Amino acid sequence: MKKIFLILAFSFAIFNICQSKISKVYYNELYDGCMEEAIKANRGFKVTKEYCKCSADHFDDNYNDTELVKLVQHEGGAAYYDVINFVINKCKKKIGLQ
Repeated sequence: MKKIFLILAFSFAIFNICQSKISKVYYNELYDGCMEEAIKANRGFKVTKEYCKCSADHFDDNYNDTELVKLVQHEGGAAYYDVINFVINKCKKKIGLQ
């Protein structure tokens, strides 16, 4: 019984990992859009590139295409702002801006 449970748990874990990837098109849209906006902050190309990679990677690691579209459709809502603020703070800390 334990063996079956472990196999099922492992299968669900693998399935969830596989499901939380966005398509290359969405990844590039996130990354390129970030670069366009973040470069305006004049932090330098290298820092901007690291920040935008962190942001795009976060969405790639935690969302699939359907979930990402749902998030964007609720732009302006509390959940949307919570996610965006979390990613901003996470990536600023990661690259040393905070």
